[in-house]
Amino acid sequence: MSISSAARLISSRSVAHTRCALQASACRRTVSTAAGSQNSGDDSALSLLGPLDMRRMDLICHRGPADFEGRVTEVTNNELDWNKTIFHTMKNPIVAAMLKERFGKKPLWADSVISDVTKTAASLPGKQYHAPAKIRHFMATECEFKNEHADGGFDDHLDFCAEYAARYFPGCSPNVLFLHSICGVGTNLFPMDFDKLPQLEALLTPNEFLHVQAFPALQRHLFISLLKSLREHQAAKGGLGTLRGVTFKAYHGATLTLEGADFWDQLNYQLIHNLDFLPLQRWSTYVGDPAVRVFVQLHQLLRDEGKLLADITADRLRDAPGLGDAGA
Repeated sequence: MSISSAARLISSRSVAHTRCALQASACRRTVSTAAGSQNSGDDSALSLLGPLDMRRMDLICHRGPADFEGRVTEVTNNELDWNKTIFHTMKNPIVAAMLKERFGKKPLWADSVISDVTKTAASLPGKQYHAPAKIRHFMATECEFKNEHADGGFDDHLDFCAEYAARYFPGCSPNVLFLHSICGVGTNLFPMDFDKLPQLEALLTPNEFLHVQAFPALQRHLFISLLKSLREHQAAKGGLGTLRGVTFKAYHGATLTLEGADFWDQLNYQLIHNLDFLPLQRWSTYVGDPAVRVFVQLHQLLRDEGKLLADITADRLRDAPGLGDAGA
């Protein structure tokens, strides 16, 4: 299955704004009180340590990535069954080798990192996201997921993304990131048959369903050409103030339009998701890496436009060479 490699930007002159977009309250840099009211068990984020690994816990604790060179050793994960990952469909041996080198590792952390994470986690609120039982049941009985990382199953990836959104993207539903891969992943795997879309829609709000449908196709567009087009439009117009949104085809063939707040919310969802694919160390050697490029450029674009609604900081990358003003 394939999709068009181009997404069409739409400006305020070319399309009328006919949808009622959510009003983003995500500019508030606070933990969602709605999510917090569901907290149970351990009243600190230490309760997440175990379900989430040290890398993800550090992202939760410090709200962004870091270069851990000298504080982590990455070793080959000989227990990883590559055929159970989303990358098993990759037939190009060179690309497959690169993916195994990148994602087929497990980290051995320095005591200083472990100490910092556990101390910081103890000062943060406990678990913020609890997936609705009806959604978990649908995923378990109607879908088929594969691992996206060597350091945990697919559930760990989904739990991390949703937990981060619940903490640091208030005003927007974390269910979107818990379900972000259900309509497809980057390696052309489709966990849910598209004839089950009506069942999925019945589990979600209209806004959640829009974002879940949009996520995988929009992600591909960002990596191929959309982010480049946005940066070029920004440079040519002195900003993205006239941009209404984007129109594109979803993986299941429907034409979707993200306008106004929905457009910016989706880009923030994408940025949160991208956190889980960044290198642990030696960032300067990954300047040309697609995940690093998209993170740095999208973070800068959202920040410059005043649309960095999710609380994601690049401050710990300030001194990493080759990343421009990522930490500025």
